[in-house]
Amino acid sequence: MAATVAASKSYNLLGAQLGPTREDLADMIYDISPMDTWFLSNAKRGKASSTIHEWLTDSLVAAATNAAVEGDAFSATARTPPQRLKNYCQIARKDFEVTGTAQVVDNAGMASLLAYHTARAGKELKRDMEFDMLQNVPATSGGASLSARVSAGMENWICTPNHINQNSTTTGSTVAHASGFATGAVTDGSATALVETGLKSMLQQAWSKGGEVDTILTSPTIYNTISGFTGIATRFRNVESSRQAQIIGAADVYVSAFGSHKIILSRYCRSTTVFALDMNTWEVAYLRPFQVQEVAKIGDAERRMILCEYTLVARSPFANTKVTAVS
Repeated sequence: MAATVAASKSYNLLGAQLGPTREDLADMIYDISPMDTWFLSNAKRGKASSTIHEWLTDSLVAAATNAAVEGDAFSATARTPPQRLKNYCQIARKDFEVTGTAQVVDNAGMASLLAYHTARAGKELKRDMEFDMLQNVPATSGGASLSARVSAGMENWICTPNHINQNSTTTGSTVAHASGFATGAVTDGSATALVETGLKSMLQQAWSKGGEVDTILTSPTIYNTISGFTGIATRFRNVESSRQAQIIGAADVYVSAFGSHKIILSRYCRSTTVFALDMNTWEVAYLRPFQVQEVAKIGDAERRMILCEYTLVARSPFANTKVTAVS
């Protein structure tokens, strides 16, 4: 049957000028950007009071045979004082601006464009902090000539001997803490595949220093490699008759002689790095906590700055291990 020629059709109403038909725009904004910041959320929270934050760390001398002669003369042994470690406070911030008109028009999916940008910038700021803390970033003092202070990242705090060479073909090191700062960059060395003996070596090294590794933090590719280790024992679950069975294709816990270790996926650590972490030894200390500041208006616009000033604290670096250059 042919359509009525003279009838007004929806096609005519959506011409060049769009006509009287209202646009069909959902009052919702969809965004699947990942917002997880596992390390920042699970590290301890502390307070800094200067741009250089310092803390003390110590360890006992190695255990040895101790048998004294009866009535022997007193003989003092020199004692090593605690070591002072330091890191710089780094400023992380986001700046944004909204004109007066953009703020009052009827925007889809939000009551206020300024509030929307504020919420989004806060989430982006946390992701930036997570990224920086998990990277190969040496401590930098900064300077007055447009040079920012940089807080040393986790990779730089975990140095030799806790930067593990998982087999004889792998080389790599991190410069030790010079004057208390983690100023050395990570040298990856030749690439090699992660093997289970390498992972066990990481856990043993941390345990031998007194660490209690509770978390293995790594990238998705290496996570899948760990899930394929033969040492993973349980690949099944009891399923009730009324429920559907599950296929187990990954492991979320690795059990070794040194404890149970959660395996955590990270979107922000380097794809070739594996961390074995005692999370009780990590802290994020804030000189200035998260805050939104109003910036003076110039013209018809509202300006905002969201920032925080923080540093990564490695309370006991040798309680943790890492391996880099994992292919």
